[in-house]
Amino acid sequence: MTTKNKKAALMGFTGILLLFLVSACGNSITSQQPTSTPTPTELVVVEPPTPTTPPSPCGGLAGELEVQILVGPAEAVGLEPVSVGNIPFAVTTNQEPYLIEGSGSIDYADVLVREWGTYEVTMDMSVAVSGECIDNGQTGQLDLVMELVGSQLVVVEAEGFSGEYPWEGTQTRDLAFPLEEGATAEGEGWAVLLHLK
Repeated sequence: MTTKNKKAALMGFTGILLLFLVSACGNSITSQQPTSTPTPTELVVVEPPTPTTPPSPCGGLAGELEVQILVGPAEAVGLEPVSVGNIPFAVTTNQEPYLIEGSGSIDYADVLVREWGTYEVTMDMSVAVSGECIDNGQTGQLDLVMELVGSQLVVVEAEGFSGEYPWEGTQTRDLAFPLEEGATAEGEGWAVLLHLK
């Protein structure tokens, strides 16, 4: 091989080697370049607030029943005709059924004094209330049973006459009220008004 051919072969080999090196370096440079990989986006799920149940109108309910009882013999002679008692009550449970209990008494005493003598009426009653407050999704409702146990005595003293007229007994009344201040239930000889605290 001539020197000229050797130089040409060496130059060709050097050219191929350079081409190979440039190509290899280019790949190496390219491979060292930072690549941008997409960062996964966190998906934040915002849940709507849990709807809260409005408090029941029956929860913690308390009040009084204003009981008015007609005292028959009193009205007949011009005495105050009505005996009034306030019976406190309260819900005794923290969840449905909202049970109600209450108790109290009604006392009445009045005397009519005339020139002919006296006419005296006394009445003593114990009152028990039980039942339920119903949450009907609106104002609420009270369904109650009121039991009255008592006695009444009429004493008449008139110009040499003396008489006593006793009565004892039990009465039961079914009452239903919307849960509103001043709601009323009534019947013959009685009325009950609801007062809320």
